Amino acid sequence: MNDSGQNEGLGEKPSINKRHKVAWKNASISKENEGASISPHKRQNLLLSATLSEKVNHLARISLENPVLIGPNDKFSAKQPSQSGQLVLHNGRESNLSDMSTSCTTEDYNLPSELTQRYVRVSCGSRLPVLLSILKNLFEQPAPQKVVVFFSTCDTVDFHYSLFSDFQWSSDSQLAPDQKETFLKCKIFRLHGKMDHNARKTTFNDFSSEKSALLLCTDVAARGLDIPRVKCIIQYDSPGEATEYVHRVGRTARLGEKGEALLFLQPVETEYLDILLKHCGSLEEFPLIKIINRFPVHGRKHQNRNMLSLDSHPWISSLQKALESFIATEPEMTLLAKDGFCSWLRAYAAHRGELKRMFVVKKLHLGHVAKSFGLKEQPTSIGGSFLMQVKKRKKYEKRGGLSKRKRFAT
Repeated sequence: MNDSGQNEGLGEKPSINKRHKVAWKNASISKENEGASISPHKRQNLLLSATLSEKVNHLARISLENPVLIGPNDKFSAKQPSQSGQLVLHNGRESNLSDMSTSCTTEDYNLPSELTQRYVRVSCGSRLPVLLSILKNLFEQPAPQKVVVFFSTCDTVDFHYSLFSDFQWSSDSQLAPDQKETFLKCKIFRLHGKMDHNARKTTFNDFSSEKSALLLCTDVAARGLDIPRVKCIIQYDSPGEATEYVHRVGRTARLGEKGEALLFLQPVETEYLDILLKHCGSLEEFPLIKIINRFPVHGRKHQNRNMLSLDSHPWISSLQKALESFIATEPEMTLLAKDGFCSWLRAYAAHRGELKRMFVVKKLHLGHVAKSFGLKEQPTSIGGSFLMQVKKRKKYEKRGGLSKRKRFAT
C-alpha cells in the first residue's frame, strides 16, 4: 500500500476502512482454504508513506498486524510498549507508534536551510499576468532556471500549458502580429494524473535532462520524484495542508543545493500563513513591484510607478488585456479556459477543516476568477452551474443530520 497519507488527506478514511475490512476477511478465508500444496511462505504487508501522522497511524492499526516502523528520523528514543502492544522499529530501536506520529504532526518540519520561502499577495483578477511576469523574469536571468509550478487540477494545467506555449506578445501594441515574440522563451512541460503512464514517464525524463525548463503540474509531481537542479517552486494554487506544502517545496533545495519557494495568496487568504508559521517557519514577502517595474510598457519604462496599485499598474493591465484578446480569438483556448475555470472553482470549494474558513468560495468575485483564466467576463452558464453544484453539495451534507430549523424546534 503506497501513498497512504495522500489517500487519507483526500478524505478517503471511511472507504479505506471498508476496503480493508473486506480485504482482511477475504485474506482470512483464503488462509483457511489453503492446502499443503500452497507455498508455505507467509504474506508480508508493507504500508509506505512519505509522512507519519495520526491518520497513517490509524490506517496501520486497521490494516497491519503487529506493525514495525522503519524510518530515517533518529530523534526518537526508546519507548515502552503501547497498550495495544504495537511496537515500531526505528533505526534499530523500539518506539511507540502513537508517540512518534503525534510528535511528527506537532513539531516543525525540518526544511533545509538552503530553502528560501516567500509569498506573494495578489488579487484574483491579476494572478495570471503576475505569474507570467515572474516566470519571464526568472527565465531572463543569465543562470539556467528549472522551475516547477503547481496547480490544483488537471484542467488548469492543460489551460496554462497551452497558453504559455502559444502566447505571443510585444510591449509595443502597434507592431504587426507576425512581429510579436513568444512571451516565455523556455521549454515548457506538463505533468498530471490524466496523462497515460508513458506520457508521464517521457515528460519526467525530458524535464529532468534539461538545464533550463518550466514544468506545469498537479500534486502528482509533489511526491516521490527526484528531479535534479530545480531552482524554484511556485505554488500558484494553495496546497491545503501544511504537509502538502512541504511535499511541494521538497522538489527543490535537495542535497545541499539552494532553492526558492514562492506561494501565491489572495488578500483574503493570508491567514493561511499562520498555519505555515506553526510548521514551516515564516515566509518573506516577495518584492513583486520591484520585479514588475523592470518591464517596459509601450517601449519605455514608466516613471513613478511605485505609487500605483498592482491592479492598475500599466504593465499588469496591458498584459491582462493582451491575454484576454489572445484567448478570445482562439476557440480551443477559450474552451480550455472555461474548463479550467470550472475545475478550479470545484477544487477551491473542496477545502475542509480549518482551511474551509480561509478559502471561502462566497468571498470570491467570480468575474475576477474568470479574468485569472483570461476570460473577459464570467460565463453565465458556468457561474450558474457551479452555484447549483454548491447548493446540491450543501443539501447532501445536511442529510447526515437534522436541519438547523428542526434542531431549534426540538
